[in-house]
Formats: sequence, C-alpha cells, structure tokens
Amino acid sequence: MNRDGILDRTADGGVIRFERHLAHTVDEVWAAITEPAQLAQWWLPMAAEITVDLTVGGSMDFRTTGDDAITMTCTILRLEPPTLLEHTHVDEGSVMRWELAPEAGGCLLRLSHVVPDPRTAVTNCYLVGLHESLERLEPCLAGKPEPWDWERFGRNQARYAEQGLAAG
Repeated sequence: MNRDGILDRTADGGVIRFERHLAHTVDEVWAAITEPAQLAQWWLPMAAEITVDLTVGGSMDFRTTGDDAITMTCTILRLEPPTLLEHTHVDEGSVMRWELAPEAGGCLLRLSHVVPDPRTAVTNCYLVGLHESLERLEPCLAGKPEPWDWERFGRNQARYAEQGLAAG
C-alpha cells in the first residue's frame, strides 16, 4: 500500500490527500485526532499545549513552547463524531478534512487538505509534514508514541521533492 500523499491541482488551488488503513477502531482514531493529549503526541514536530473546543465554530489552539513559541488556531467547520472533522488551517482559505470509516481490522482514515496555493504547500513541505505526522499516528494509537524523526523527514522531503511536491 502506498502511504505517500498526493496533490491534486484544481481550478481553485489544490487538495493534498492521504489514506491510511489503521489497525484501530474508529473511536480510537477519533480520540487521537480530537483529544489534546493525544494530538500532542503525534501531530506537531515540537512540544505544544493544545486545547480543543469540539463544537462547530469551536477552536483548536496549538501553542508551542520554547524561545520561538508560536500560536496556531484552527476553527472547526463541520463535525460528525466519530467519523468527520473539518477545520481551517493556519493558511487563509485552507481547510483540513478528516474522514474515518470502519473496515475489517480497524478503520480507514482519509485526510484531505484543501490549499488555495499549491506552490505555498510545496514550498512549506505540507505533504512531507503530514506524511511524518501520520507516520507517528499509528505508534501513538498503539500506546508507543515516537518522537519526530528529522532524518526520516529529510529522506521523505528528498523523495517528495523529486516529484515536485516539496522544496528541495
């Protein structure tokens, strides 16, 4: 199974897509993508304090720690627990959609990230970052969270760059 993301270019920009077959229930994956303590274990490459107001119009706030602390806020646009979460992304006009469906032995995760400017997504290595985050999701679900792997990120960045999907 190909674990790589793709970038479909559209008239309005583009859509980054990933599919992952996970050996965990829909409810377990839902918790991992919506509960702050679990998000903190796999989503970002740096430590962060995360809060989630899991309501339509609610926010997902990510506050990184350290000297270069930043705050990112996403607004929840659609919510159909435990199968659909759609929220804004830090880039204006950008939306992320998480869809979960049960399947034999676990669930299927479909992630779509609508980007208004594919060049920005490529320059900012969004496919590579999402790939690395999703690589960390399954170990987190298994109770064995892994640190961000910058060497793997670099290898994936080079591979995606060969396809024109990441900065080289």
